[in-house]
Amino acid sequence: MARAYGNPSDPETKWSDTEILAKAHDLVQTFLNFLRLERPGKDILDARCLPASKSSLISAFRLVIATEARGDVREALSSAGHVLAQFQDRVGTRISVTPACATNVGPMRTTAANVLEDALRQVDEDTRRLRDLLAKASSIAESRFQRRHARTPFQDDGTYTWYGHG
Repeated sequence: MARAYGNPSDPETKWSDTEILAKAHDLVQTFLNFLRLERPGKDILDARCLPASKSSLISAFRLVIATEARGDVREALSSAGHVLAQFQDRVGTRISVTPACATNVGPMRTTAANVLEDALRQVDEDTRRLRDLLAKASSIAESRFQRRHARTPFQDDGTYTWYGHG
């Protein structure tokens, strides 16, 4: 049975399950295209440069992963979804973390170091949270699609039981 959900940008319009899933696929595809262009690597970027809100993208990844039957595709989507942890609020310009030798540690460097430490801590927390969320979405899909491959109620010798064998 299909449901209808309110469209946040137009309260008069209702979206079906299929339309919501299509929107989620579109958001994920938009983010993947954005990653191809932006190439964040291991850098930390401001969440404002994302093509949609971070929470919308996380929800879209969760929905797409939870409805994906192919395990290898779910893994690839999870890997791409983990990149969202590198996008943080109020980061400003892109932070590229590269090793450097410590020289002249003054009060300004300590403030910059604190900002960097806060950003890295938030990236770590988001990475853990995303890992858990996307793994749960993947396990939902895995259990959902494994049931489709239930064993046949027929034995090799042609006998049948209504409850299956094994």
